[in-house]
Parts: sequence; C-alpha cells; structure tokens
Amino acid sequence: MKGKGGTLGSYFVLNTGAKIPAIGLGTWQSDGDLCVEAVKTALSVGYRHIDCAHLYGNEVEVGEALTKAFNGSLKREDVFLTSKLYCTMNSLNKIDNYVKVSLKNLGVSYLDLYLMHWPESSAFGDATDPPSKSGSEYRQFLNRLKKAWKSMEGLFELGLVRAIGVSNFSGQQIKELLKFAKIVPAVNQVELHPFWRQDELVKFCQLKGIHVSAHTPLGVPTSSPGPLDSGSGGEDEPGTPRISFRRSRSVHGPMLKLSVVAEIADRHKKTPEQVLLT
Repeated sequence: MKGKGGTLGSYFVLNTGAKIPAIGLGTWQSDGDLCVEAVKTALSVGYRHIDCAHLYGNEVEVGEALTKAFNGSLKREDVFLTSKLYCTMNSLNKIDNYVKVSLKNLGVSYLDLYLMHWPESSAFGDATDPPSKSGSEYRQFLNRLKKAWKSMEGLFELGLVRAIGVSNFSGQQIKELLKFAKIVPAVNQVELHPFWRQDELVKFCQLKGIHVSAHTPLGVPTSSPGPLDSGSGGEDEPGTPRISFRRSRSVHGPMLKLSVVAEIADRHKKTPEQVLLT
C-alpha cells in the first residue's frame, strides 16, 4: 500500500478514517538521555509518528521529549502516538490500568493507536521476540483472546485510545480474532523487509481493511544465527559480513550494503535507507 503525500509527510488512512504517518520513529532499545534526544531530534526534523511500548521501559523518557516539543511549536494533535500492551498472566483484568500508566508516562490524555504487543500471554518476554516457552501459554491465550480484545474495545469506547490493533499476529491469529471482534483491528504491526516480505499476510490484512505497519524494516541483525533462522535466505553477497536476521530466516548481509539496494537508491537519487523505507 502506497502512502500519500511526500516522504516524511506521507500517510495511510486507517479503517477508522484517521491518518497514520507512513514513517515513524521506533523507540525500542532507546534508553535514558539518548532516548530523549532521539525523540526531540526526530520531531524537529519532521517525524510525526512516535512508536512506543510499555515493554520498552522508556515511555517516561519519550514523554519528557514530547513535553518539551509541546511546549514549543508542536501541538498534541500534530503527533501520532502508538503504544502497546504486553499481556501478562494477570493483566487481562487490568488493561485499562496499563494504558493509563502509558498515558501518564507519555504525558498525554489519549493514544492515537494502542496495539496488543504479542499474541502470547506470559510473565516474561522480550520486546521483539515472544517468550521461548510460549507454546502452551499461546494455546491458553487463544482461549482468552476474546476477553482481551473486548477490553481493548472498551479503551476505544472510553476515548483513551483513538484506534486499536495488534502486533506480530499471523493471518490465522487474526482470523480467530475476527470471529468475535466488534471492532476490526486498525493495524497489524509486524516485521517486514525485503528478506521477510510476508506477502500472504499483507494481502490478507489488506483484504480485511487492516493496515500493515512494518517494524524493524531494516531487519534485526544478530551476530550468529538464532533458533528461528533456517538459512533460507540464500547465499551472502560477496564482501558482506555473514549475519542473521531473527525471525526473518535470512543469512544475507546487511541490506543497506547490498549492491542491488545501492543501485536502486542511486537510480532514484535516494539513500539506501530511503529506498527500504518507502
């Protein structure tokens, strides 16, 4: 799906009618003063979408940067804010409290988008990878997904969030959700990049009116293949380091250094980053 408008000014229209900026700043692994400066800088150069999550542990720092921006020329309605709920075993009865904590930390009265971070329910987990022992927990969570989504819909009805959606959901998991959802998810945020395109999932979501948002669009490099890497990405390009991308089943070198990306960027007079993000 192609965004409308210019690069930083382009946007997509959600099934709620709201406009979500096509490019946003992700705040995963951004800590302390560096997080504050990153958000301030992003806003100053034209970013209008800031992607957060309770699990990232830095919403206070993001809120500090937002407060400074809102004390300047920016208004709250100028910035699209996303945050995410990470379901724990005991959180399904407290979802409204979780979003209120995020609102307080970010220093705002509402979120533009609130996502279920993972289709798993666990006491522990990483911000981008599900718990390693999540099989039985996932089956339990499917039985409680209806209750969780009902609570998410309640947040929308209360006006605490302007749109609700999911993150890291497969097509089958979305099918399960749509069996009972009164509100169709506005967004499914998943890992998408040239090495893991997820074409079938994207087409399915588009068919259902669910916007697909890409996280880690440049991949998630690791120093060695992880347990989910199958090596199906093919041979490395000569001269590039051999690294893996978690969950993407890829052992290609960094995408920014691939000659085909450089050629496309040069042809369009763009940087490799701009090519991969548009």
